[in-house]
Amino acid sequence: MRNGSEVIIISDVHSNLFALEAVLSRIREGTTIVHAGDVVGYYTFPNEVISLFKKWNIISIRGNHDRALINGNVFNFNEYAAASLNWTSRKISKDSLFYILKMKDTLRLNLMGKRVAVYHGAPWDNDYYLMEYEAREGIIPEGIDVLILGHTHIPFIKKFGNRIILNPGSVGQPRDGDPRASFVRIRDNWDIVIERVEYDIDKVEESIKKEGLPEFLAKRLYGGY
Repeated sequence: MRNGSEVIIISDVHSNLFALEAVLSRIREGTTIVHAGDVVGYYTFPNEVISLFKKWNIISIRGNHDRALINGNVFNFNEYAAASLNWTSRKISKDSLFYILKMKDTLRLNLMGKRVAVYHGAPWDNDYYLMEYEAREGIIPEGIDVLILGHTHIPFIKKFGNRIILNPGSVGQPRDGDPRASFVRIRDNWDIVIERVEYDIDKVEESIKKEGLPEFLAKRLYGGY
């Protein structure tokens, strides 16, 4: 771990450069950042986002959009997600695609003295949308202290004594009614806080229109859904 005073958890950036930049503006360089999947999809800056992932040495797993980019299978995606992935497949650079290819689907880490597992969906199904009401201690894998999840775009933190399940919500497309980018900050005493940061959604909308992607992808950002 690089900066021992805190760890940042993010997820579901989805090629939203302006949201990611806003989050990174709140983080000190050298801080450990862990991303729970879906670097790409939906929005229009896959190469720029991956460049920032590299610059900041962000530790990331693949999400369902990342895997679909690799295998070309958008059968289970809605029309908006499929359109954006098809666009991404045409625009992504070879270096960026190789970056996604090198990622793992799950990770186990040691963060500030705790054993941590990172999944995009759930430990038994990486495409499962695990909501807060389903989060219980029994789903934490054996030998793990902290379970980090993504995929739902809705943040939560649940504690079971010294064990924790958390979802940082989404940087690039929040779905909890709050349009601000969402992330989690963990301080060295394992004080965990969900933080939100505003960013310029208008710039995202401009790029979506320029690239001919569905305007719904921008409209949902304003409402946080």
